[in-house]
Amino acid sequence: MKRLLPLVLALLVVVLMTACGTPANNSTITDVDASTITESNAGNTIPTNVGTFNKTAQIAETVLVDENNVKITATGLTYDDYNAEVELLIENNSDKDLSFVCGSSGYNCNSINGYMTPDGYLFCDVTAGKKAYDSVSFSYDELMLYGINEIADIELGFCIENDDYNRTYTGPQQIKTSIANSFDYDKEYFQDAITDPSVQKAFYYSTEFFSADTLYDQNGISVRSEALVENGHGELMLLLEIMNASSEMVYVVTDDIAINGLVCRTSPWSSDMVTPGKKSVAVIQLHSVLSKSYWDDLGIKDITSIDLTINIEDQEGTALADPAALSVKISDSNQFDSSGAEVYNANGIRVISKGVFESDSDYDDDLYPILLVENNSGKTIRVYDVYDSLSINGFMMDYYLTSVEIDDGKCAVVEIDLYDSSLKKNKITSISDIAELELKLSFLSGNKTIDEPKVIITY
Repeated sequence: MKRLLPLVLALLVVVLMTACGTPANNSTITDVDASTITESNAGNTIPTNVGTFNKTAQIAETVLVDENNVKITATGLTYDDYNAEVELLIENNSDKDLSFVCGSSGYNCNSINGYMTPDGYLFCDVTAGKKAYDSVSFSYDELMLYGINEIADIELGFCIENDDYNRTYTGPQQIKTSIANSFDYDKEYFQDAITDPSVQKAFYYSTEFFSADTLYDQNGISVRSEALVENGHGELMLLLEIMNASSEMVYVVTDDIAINGLVCRTSPWSSDMVTPGKKSVAVIQLHSVLSKSYWDDLGIKDITSIDLTINIEDQEGTALADPAALSVKISDSNQFDSSGAEVYNANGIRVISKGVFESDSDYDDDLYPILLVENNSGKTIRVYDVYDSLSINGFMMDYYLTSVEIDDGKCAVVEIDLYDSSLKKNKITSISDIAELELKLSFLSGNKTIDEPKVIITY
C-alpha cells in the first residue's frame, strides 16, 4: 500500500465530506473540511424535529490488532457534549519505537455505521516495550448530517511506522456496539438527511438540487445519488454518494470537471478511499474548481450542469475500470459567456482574454489573468505555456499557468497566477497597473506541437 501523499486537510465523508485517501504524486487534489459545508454548530441545541444523539450504545473490550508484538485494544466508548470517543490501549512489545496513526489524510479507512468518515484521528508514539492509552473521537454534528444519531459499529484502520520508516497497514478493524444487531443498515441515511429541510436548517445549508439517479454502476462501484448544496457562506458543492459493493478497497478519483459546459479542471481533483461494503460522499467544491471571482464575467449565474470523469483505482493507483464520464443535469441549458478580446485564432483554436481578476480569498494577493481557449481543431489538444515566457508591461514575471486538456468542440478556462511577490517587485499594486501581458503558449496534440504563438494582451 503506497498512496501516502499527505493532504492539506482531512477529506469529508458524511454529507458534507469526502472520505479519505488521495493519489500519490498529485499536488492538484484539493480537500475541504466540514466547516466548508456547514456553519459551526458545535455546542448548539439541535432542533427537536431533527433529533438528538443517542448516547446509550456501548462496546465490549475488543482486540483490534494483535500481531508482530503489537496489540491495540478498544477498551470503551464514551460520550461528551460534542463527540463520541473510542478509548484505546496500545501495547508495543517489539524492540523498536513505533508511531501509530489513525484517520490521517494519507491513510484513513475509518467508518461509522457503514459510512466512511474523516473523523477518528490519532497520532501516538510508543517506545519499545511500553504501553499508552489514547482515544479517537467522532463528531455528533458530522454523524447527524448523515441522519445517523447512534453508533452501531465503528471501523478503524492504523498505520504503524518504525524508526526505519517501514510501515504496516492494518486495514479496517471493526468494533460492534450493543445496538449493532438491531440497527437498520438498509436505511438511506445520507439521502434522507440531505433532503430534510429540518436538517438543512439545523446545519445552515440548503440543497439546491437532488437526484437519486444512479450515474455509474460497474464492478460493484456505483454513484447512487447527487446533490448540489449551498452552505452558509454561499459556497456551492456537488456531493456524490458512492457505494462500494465489491470485495476490494478502492479509490474513486474525479477529474475533467466542467461547469455549465465550460471546462474548468482537467487533472485529478478529489480522491476517496471506499472500503468494501461502505458508502462515501465525495465533495467537489465548485468555488475551488473555479474561483467565484470569475463567475459573473464568465456568464455563470446559475449552475445548470456539472460534468466530470471518475476513475476507479486500487491502492497502488492502478486503474480497475475505464474512466467514465458523468453528467449532472440541473436544467437543459448550458450558460457561460465566451465573449472577450480575441488574441489568437488559427489552426481551429481560438484564445479569448477575459481580463484580470483578484482572488476571492482574503489571504491571497495574487492576480489572475483569465483566458478561454475554444478548440475546434478536430482533435484533443493540451495547452501549455512556454517556460519563463510571461512579461507584464515589459518586465519578466514569476507566475504559474494551469495546463488544460481540451476535447474537440469544447471551451476551457486557462488560469494564470501572477505571484504577489513578483508583482510588488515590478511595482504593480493593482489590476489598473497592468497595461500589457505577453506570453508564449504551446498547443499540442499527442506529442505533436500544433503551434507556439506569442500572445500579446492589452488591457
